[in-house]
Amino acid sequence: MRTDMEIQKDVVAALRWEPSLRDDDIAVGVRDGVVTLAGFVDSYADKWSAERVASKVKGVKAIANDLEVKLPSSSTRPDPTSRTPPSTPSGGTSPCPRTGFR
Repeated sequence: MRTDMEIQKDVVAALRWEPSLRDDDIAVGVRDGVVTLAGFVDSYADKWSAERVASKVKGVKAIANDLEVKLPSSSTRPDPTSRTPPSTPSGGTSPCPRTGFR
């Protein structure tokens, strides 16, 4: 049977080797084989990826995924209201196929 310290070390190493994750904001705790992931990730995909990676480590009995998704701030996200309409090669806007309006 593996010790909690060995499991923690291996989970941290596995998270570090996962190319899709920034592991600098993920803390790992282990008690009786139950791994707790805490901290922040950039997306829900990263949250599930961290859980998947940790669950593959030998000796892990369960995962408590307390990671929080920290979405980009509004200053770094594109403004959906500022979209420009698609243009035709001549530079004008194309009419709606159903109504014919531009």
